[in-house]
Amino acid sequence: MTLLGRDGERTRIEGVLDACMRGAFGVVLVEGAPGCGKSALLEYCADTARRRGALVVDAGCAARPAVLSVSGGTGGPRAAAVWCPDDTDDTDDTDDTGDTDGPRAATVWCVDDTDDAGDTDGPRAARVWCVDDAGRADAVFQARLAALARSRPCAGGEGGLLLVLAVDLTQPLGTDLEAVLLAHPATVRVRVGPLARSDTARLLRRHTGGQAPDTLVGRVHDASGGNPLLVRALLGESGCDPQPGGPFARAVGVCLRRCPAPVARLARALAVLGDHASAVRAARLLHTSPESLAPALGALAAMGLTRGHRLRHPLARTAALAVLPPAAHRRLHRQAARVLHETQARADAVAGLLRAAGDVDEDWAVQALREAARQAMAAGESERAAACLQLAHTACTHRADSRTRTDIALQLAALTWKMSPAAAEGHLDEPLAELRAGRLAPAAAAFLARLLTAQGRIEEAAEALARTPGATVPRDLFALPPGENPPSPGGGHLPPGGAHLPPGGAHFAPGGGDLRVCAALWTHPGHDDDPRDAERFLATAPAGPTTHDALAQALRTLIHTGRPRRAEAFARRLRAHAARHRAPGWHAVYGALQAEALLHLGDLAGAEQAAAEAVRAVTGRGGRSRTAPAAVQVMALTAMGRYEEAARHLEPLDGDTVPHTVHTLALLRARGQYLLATHRAEAALDAFGEAGRLAARWGLDRPRQHPWRTDAAEALLRTGRRHEATALIAEQLALPAGRGPRPDGVALRLRAATEAPRERARTLARAATELRACGDRLELAKALADLGRALQTLGEGARAGALVRRAWTLAADCGAKPLCEEILPGRPPGAPPPGPGAPGEGRAGRLSASERRVAALAAAGYTNREIAAQLFVTASTVEQHLTRIYRKLQVSRRRDLPLDLDADAAMPVLASPALP
Repeated sequence: MTLLGRDGERTRIEGVLDACMRGAFGVVLVEGAPGCGKSALLEYCADTARRRGALVVDAGCAARPAVLSVSGGTGGPRAAAVWCPDDTDDTDDTDDTGDTDGPRAATVWCVDDTDDAGDTDGPRAARVWCVDDAGRADAVFQARLAALARSRPCAGGEGGLLLVLAVDLTQPLGTDLEAVLLAHPATVRVRVGPLARSDTARLLRRHTGGQAPDTLVGRVHDASGGNPLLVRALLGESGCDPQPGGPFARAVGVCLRRCPAPVARLARALAVLGDHASAVRAARLLHTSPESLAPALGALAAMGLTRGHRLRHPLARTAALAVLPPAAHRRLHRQAARVLHETQARADAVAGLLRAAGDVDEDWAVQALREAARQAMAAGESERAAACLQLAHTACTHRADSRTRTDIALQLAALTWKMSPAAAEGHLDEPLAELRAGRLAPAAAAFLARLLTAQGRIEEAAEALARTPGATVPRDLFALPPGENPPSPGGGHLPPGGAHLPPGGAHFAPGGGDLRVCAALWTHPGHDDDPRDAERFLATAPAGPTTHDALAQALRTLIHTGRPRRAEAFARRLRAHAARHRAPGWHAVYGALQAEALLHLGDLAGAEQAAAEAVRAVTGRGGRSRTAPAAVQVMALTAMGRYEEAARHLEPLDGDTVPHTVHTLALLRARGQYLLATHRAEAALDAFGEAGRLAARWGLDRPRQHPWRTDAAEALLRTGRRHEATALIAEQLALPAGRGPRPDGVALRLRAATEAPRERARTLARAATELRACGDRLELAKALADLGRALQTLGEGARAGALVRRAWTLAADCGAKPLCEEILPGRPPGAPPPGPGAPGEGRAGRLSASERRVAALAAAGYTNREIAAQLFVTASTVEQHLTRIYRKLQVSRRRDLPLDLDADAAMPVLASPALP
């Protein structure tokens, strides 16, 4: 056999064996830690002795009776020995941590030096006894060895005798035998230590068949400490990368099981202390002195398991603790946590042990957990912080410490909002109960109001403010803070005869001051500079816990002030940031706002996808906050005509209709639109009316955000109640806070339905202009379709046809199948735009912008003179443009021009209110 790095040891053993073959007596003590190669040296000695003709007896510790082989060089077996467990020792050395004092004692009955049975004539052969784990033999066997050593001189006579004893440093020989052998002049001690780094490299090279990378050699040597057993175990791992339960972990377990109880206990102490281990801390944990640990520390170092006072590899720590039963495991971690706390270790280290213990009930532990949570939050490790706070909260529950428990619940609510909105909502139940019982401190009540406001629970937030005189919602919630006196919302009037609406009177009284203060986060002050300030904040503020609510408010401001495209871009970036930082709660908020922005642009498929992803991000942990993205998803599905899917998503939200959060407004609108699309106008009117009442109560009655009046007006028009619809529309157009291209455009489109044909066309033209400016393609498609029908009634067929076709194209681009069917029944949305020359649109890129405008107006039926007047050019210029247009598009006459060549370019003219 080949032994790497053991040349000196082999030379010394061979020298003693030579003397034995010449008739001398000798003793070799092969000493080393478990796994360092003592057995391999014994095997080498036995093989060498056999080759030289000696009689070899191999003996070793066994868990059950075993016959030891005794063989000679030529004559075959000469003697036999049996080493079996000593059944007379029935003591139980197991302590409360699962320790034992090592393997049970064993008795060896063997043929000794005086036994001449089986001898034949001729010289007596040299005998070599190779005894592995001699320190584990019982007193009887060790006494026989001692007597044998005393009776033997160093040399003389024939038939030499050599005792080769492998002695584990963690399990030394008995005192009497050790004294005899060390005093005998024929004793040679051979110390076996860890492999050198160069020997580890040689072993790797032999295993891989080539030169191993230096980094791999270093990694293997560092993990194993040069212990040959551990090195070979690492070679059995894929890529020499140890895995739980793999060869390396098992090999570490073997080494530790061969150690006596004090060494094993120290290994567990170092394992549980981890990177914070030291001799002082280990001694305190084991209730002893650092000096008394020196032998056990030396034994662990000799095995290659430790570097300084720490176990080298995490899997070594796992293996050391694996023998503990669960209760002892928890107790050891709890004791280690106290030791770290008492020796001024970092709070996160103490908290890690307390979390592993799983059950604490002492003041120092609660404080350590809270401090560790603060450190984790500062490092951006929200999940670890939440785990620390949750354990501290449980500990306070056991100790009936209501004030500390409530403070921790508030911290948990603030922290878990980004990860699990449902959990955050649940954490506020206890502080709310304390508030209503009059036991919540003013500072805690103000913090509670802040958290409730951020969750959209403004009714409860207002309650917290009302119970805390002088408290205000912190301004750090806001990107655009409200003024000292938030503006009162406009009053809303129910249509006459509102028996179909929920009872509540004809006028919506605004909510109280506390309600409006809390609701201010969900709107914007209404100043002209709001969009610019919001965009500046979004462009410069970093995303994080302290800016999340303000960023969301800034996004809402952009959406509701006519900048949905910019809002969508910012929301997409913020949603990606939330996904990278594993913040599903934030992901849902930004995803819902991105979906709302896409809905305002008429991108129904994009809105549905963004909303669906937001809902999935908080599935099972979204709580009431998932209402917002789900409502947008329902609205997008309804507009696309996917009513069954909309109903499936709407049904789980029916239980959330209690008006506790601002998200209820979006839900009511989504339900109303679904009911209206499925021909249940009266039920839709109920939903829109309830949304109006809540918006007014909370100070959120702003048509830019919650256009309940136009929604209700559309439902009223479906039921033929034109006068009531007219009143609501007029009321919205009169509200200063409700003006803007999108709400004005929608209101004008609906008002046109109550007017005479000629006035209707003018109003619809104005609506189309407003909607084109805001970028909402779906609402623009509705306005253009209505305008086309109005012009058709007035006899302007060509112009009406161009607008209708453009409306159909816009609706098809949005994916609004019901609207496409309404505009041009029977034509599927995927079909090419109808009209002559439709294929020519693909050649529109060949025309300049001016040529596209001229071509679109000419295709719509305008004469050269009318085109010149509309575009403020001469008729000659129009003729020149047409000549180039015919050539580029390869057509020869006006009626062959594509009607949808570039309707957007000519839309201001086609939808001009200047009608004859």
